[in-house]
Amino acid sequence: MKTPFIIYIRAVGIYALITIPALAMPVMYFISMMYVLFYGWFAWAVFTTIYLVTVFCNPGLKSKMVILSMGVVAAVAFAFQMLEVLAVQKNIWNSGPFLLFPLAAVISGWISLSASTGRVRIDNRDLLLNIPAGHVNSEHIS
Repeated sequence: MKTPFIIYIRAVGIYALITIPALAMPVMYFISMMYVLFYGWFAWAVFTTIYLVTVFCNPGLKSKMVILSMGVVAAVAFAFQMLEVLAVQKNIWNSGPFLLFPLAAVISGWISLSASTGRVRIDNRDLLLNIPAGHVNSEHIS
């Protein structure tokens, strides 16, 4: 299942573009990008888990996109919290203007997810089309 990985990689690229104004302080920009590259994998793991659950539960496309949009927020929050858990930063949620970086990550995740709506739709369709014959409910009413 490549779709969550593609969404993640695209979101990292969008994040790099969205945060370009931080180049006014180059050290801050590069630290932010380093954190995204090192700790963003936590967000990818959480988002992929949520994505797989939605694929197997198979809600409608609109419901799935809403769940995945909330999943982006949860994934970014989890990755951001890992900075504190792994003792990279202390009291991470009280970092003032630096909270704009996770906000930029959420926005880039939403943009990437929106750009991948077609792939999400195809994954739903492929799941429905590839159900093995032995797994179909074959009860007959007599």
